[in-house]
Amino acid sequence: MLDCIPLVALAQAVPVLPEGPGWWYEPKLDGHRTVLRRTDETVVLYARSGRVVPQHWMDLAVAGMELRPGTVLDGGAVIWRDGRLDFAAAQSRAASSTTRARALAARYPAAGHPHGVGLEG
Repeated sequence: MLDCIPLVALAQAVPVLPEGPGWWYEPKLDGHRTVLRRTDETVVLYARSGRVVPQHWMDLAVAGMELRPGTVLDGGAVIWRDGRLDFAAAQSRAASSTTRARALAARYPAAGHPHGVGLEG
């Protein structure tokens, strides 16, 4: 397991967007902030607070097993319903019991939206 809680990048409001070389922008999708860490044996998912939350996003943890050990993805867990993002569904799932989260996952699977990718070691 990790010996420290992963730090996530947090957005800050600015009056004007920076311009020039080296600046990249991406869409912000409404979801539940997660960091996915692929270890040698498993996948660990963390909430923005550092709390371990794979039980709420087991479908993402299972998909994460396909990644190379040492991979770290910083992003969000999003849920699509009827062709649209459903932030309330993501928040509901994050606050659910393990049993309820599994039932919600069966009905509305999560998708990962990574913002950053890293490799340990």
